[in-house]
Amino acid sequence: MTSIRATAPLLILLLTVGCTVKNNALTTPLDDRQTACWRFYRDADHIVFAHGVEDSGEMRVSAYPFLRSNRFLASFDATSMSTEAYAQWLELLRRTDQQARMLEFANLPAKAKLEITSRLPVNTTFRQRLRQCGRILLEATLTDSESKRQLARRTAVPDDYQSWQRIVGLYPLARWFAEIGIDDLHRKLKKPFHLPIEQIAASGRLTRYRPDSMTTLSQQQVGAMLAASYRNPLKIPLLAPDKLERLFAHFAPVWEIDTRNETDLVGAMTLDENGRPKVDGENPTVYVKHAYTRYHGENLLQLIYQIWMPAREKTDAFDLYGGELDSVIWRVTLNRQGLPIAYDSIHACGCYYLLFPGSGYRALSTEADTEPVLAPKTVMLDPYRQRPLLRLASRTHYLQQIAPYNASGYAEAYRLQAYDHLRSLPSAEGQRRSLFGPDGIVEKSRRSERFLLWPFGVASPGAMRQWGSHAIAFIGRRHFDDPYLLVKLIAPQTPE
Repeated sequence: MTSIRATAPLLILLLTVGCTVKNNALTTPLDDRQTACWRFYRDADHIVFAHGVEDSGEMRVSAYPFLRSNRFLASFDATSMSTEAYAQWLELLRRTDQQARMLEFANLPAKAKLEITSRLPVNTTFRQRLRQCGRILLEATLTDSESKRQLARRTAVPDDYQSWQRIVGLYPLARWFAEIGIDDLHRKLKKPFHLPIEQIAASGRLTRYRPDSMTTLSQQQVGAMLAASYRNPLKIPLLAPDKLERLFAHFAPVWEIDTRNETDLVGAMTLDENGRPKVDGENPTVYVKHAYTRYHGENLLQLIYQIWMPAREKTDAFDLYGGELDSVIWRVTLNRQGLPIAYDSIHACGCYYLLFPGSGYRALSTEADTEPVLAPKTVMLDPYRQRPLLRLASRTHYLQQIAPYNASGYAEAYRLQAYDHLRSLPSAEGQRRSLFGPDGIVEKSRRSERFLLWPFGVASPGAMRQWGSHAIAFIGRRHFDDPYLLVKLIAPQTPE
């Protein structure tokens, strides 16, 4: 989540490092334990920012340093919650912060880690202190009369568009040219979806990647897992890690990529001897994470799969869109019964958004003054009998077709790896670092197209970026992690 949010940590640091603990939002005086915890967060932030390892995947909540927000959590209205729901919501915000802080701590140099741990109580680890202090300050927040109102405002996540760029770049004029270009692009992207997958031309050899575990679940099993997961005050499908692993394995797609050279190989993200990102094509890996969306009063589970390739190969020296590193994201949104209501996809730059309604759903027309959404087809696969095969083009890695996978022919096995691994990669010198910069962007992946497309307000168009910072439209404002995105884009099919 870049733009305004990229500067937020600096503002928070100024607030917290200054005089101390008086900058908290609690209206009741702090006791000694709470004061010590506030100082713990202040000192940790000071060191994290000083070393440039702050993680921008979620937004820090100003004046509540033990909380971090995202668009889904921000979509809840704290002022209208029951006591139980409010407590759960705060705990989810706290856990989100704790996870991000553990990754930031892992990415610090050894000397900086020692600077933090030397200030901790005796026989207390950083993780333990995070949990202790988070809960101490959470309890104080629960009993604070003003916090509900404050948090309803402070947890809101700003968008990833920079309005000043649209003003300076004459956006009303620029969007006219963009509309022409988007229409042409959509025609090009849609064309292969009219062909059977075996008739799509290939310029190299077709390489298939399948999950290393091809175990499957029944709809009854998935439905039972989901039903149990909703039994909480906020009615969010919260699943244990082992159950999520089973769902990721079951819904994992097979990737079929037109492979001309090594830039089309799917691999594991690593750091080279200079600490720069490098894709290891000898180790096929798909990175997974889960998220949530809201659909007509229901909180639904989303399963996200991401692949990385070494580059989008340039066609010539004047190719603005090619460059090092490329990535494609595939997302599955499940209803309470374990059936996909939609599949959608982007490249990790936020580009090339494609929507595929699930069986029984249809695409809606987009609102006026917003970018049209390309929905090439409805995916009619039975997810409990068929695994989707995703066909990708060579070089551009455009998604070209979705078809049922048949097990004929050789397929390389890929492993599933937690997405958070990308936020803390091991380096040759023994230190760890995030793939993403403090602004959420992968520096090595910046594209020349940013010099052409800056008037649309997206930070560094074409660059790969962190989850939570995917602006997916140049016309209007739209985000991949908008919890109401699918409400705007799909609807149940009406019986004829």
